[in-house]
Amino acid sequence: NGYTPEVAGHRLRDALNSYASRSRTGLFDNELLHLNLDLNIADRDEVPDFVVPQLGLSLNAIVSSIRSVLHSRTGPTISGEIISQDKFELRIRIDGKQVYDGLDAANPDDLMVEAAAAVMEKIKPSLNAIVLYGEKEKREQSLLKADEIIARMKESDVNVQWAYVIKGDDSLEKGDFPEAEKMFRKAISLNWSNPQPHIQLGLALQRQGKFDEAIKQFQRVLGIDPKSAKAYNNIGAALVRKAELTKAPPDQAIAAYRRAIEVDPSYSLSYNNLGLVLYNHGNVDAAIVHYGQAIEVDPTYLFAHWNLAYALEHQGKFDQARIQYLAAIECTKDRQRLAILHTSVGDVLRQTAGPEGNMDGAIAEYRRALEYDPEYYWAHNNLGLIWDAQGKIDDAIAEFRSATKAYPEMEDIKDNLVRVLRKKEAGAPKEAADFKPQEAADFKE
Repeated sequence: NGYTPEVAGHRLRDALNSYASRSRTGLFDNELLHLNLDLNIADRDEVPDFVVPQLGLSLNAIVSSIRSVLHSRTGPTISGEIISQDKFELRIRIDGKQVYDGLDAANPDDLMVEAAAAVMEKIKPSLNAIVLYGEKEKREQSLLKADEIIARMKESDVNVQWAYVIKGDDSLEKGDFPEAEKMFRKAISLNWSNPQPHIQLGLALQRQGKFDEAIKQFQRVLGIDPKSAKAYNNIGAALVRKAELTKAPPDQAIAAYRRAIEVDPSYSLSYNNLGLVLYNHGNVDAAIVHYGQAIEVDPTYLFAHWNLAYALEHQGKFDQARIQYLAAIECTKDRQRLAILHTSVGDVLRQTAGPEGNMDGAIAEYRRALEYDPEYYWAHNNLGLIWDAQGKIDDAIAEFRSATKAYPEMEDIKDNLVRVLRKKEAGAPKEAADFKPQEAADFKE
């Protein structure tokens, strides 16, 4: 079947690389978690023996203390054999101890993919925990593995630091900022020269409004890596929030975003965030340019498409806005976001149609939004406005009631419900309310 020892080794390397790449879909820096797994094949006479992959991180992104651990030429030996009888069987051992034994009827490559998690758990357990952390349904499993790493490994082991980062990030997501700070500070104490815990601690401080302290953490990252676009970008975000509180101009934030772009033109978040601050201060044309640059760098960047669509819509460029909203829809599977985006497409179609136009497209989009989120108030409200304009008062009342139930605090929706109820009581047609396009609850960073 073509499976020489060398081929088997390379296939295992590919499977490990593929598994490691899944960590880059989570919340951590891609640069810091990128593993270049280089598998050397041992010169043995018997079953295929594979020398351990050298866990080498990106040289331009990782600090020397971590690099020295992961680039060590000594380490465990990965060995194993592929047996072909009625089915393919793959066995893999690390330092002579079996970690995987699997059967497959058709393809040994599938066994390599399956075995990758078991191998990674042994040679780099923190990365395995990070991969699991990126999958919502496996989040608790990831946290348990982080606890196991902390309990059984020496604090000097790089895996322990990453375990604390995982635990801190979970606390950060849950809004437990004191616990998040505790975990990130512990991670920093284990290796001050790893940028990621400083980044995460800065984010935790920023979420609490401690902008100056957050900026200090991001500046420490620049002390480690002067060309960290992530650090400059986060400094810009903290300065934006600080300027909002003090009513100061955002000049320093703009400078930080521009510096992020200068040190790393491929970092798409900086273009998007620069666009946001420019948009919020009235420079819409420049914002549109920067959103477009973010998309050039990363065509799948959801929020760049979303922000560009929003800006174009509010310039009255409805056809262009619709294209960008549809592009954003292709970039997400999140049902709540899809509900908002389809509602935005409906808003654009409604504005394009005008008061006398064909509303079928807008109606279809609002209904599609409600398929994703049956309680999305703005889709109900805008459907109600259409039924009201078409004289379908009972349908309008039903939609406004649904919208009010979902968002009872929104005065515009309550006013619409009261108005159509009075219209029904009066038994005479009255002018429908003016349509208002959906306002973004929060600009997307």
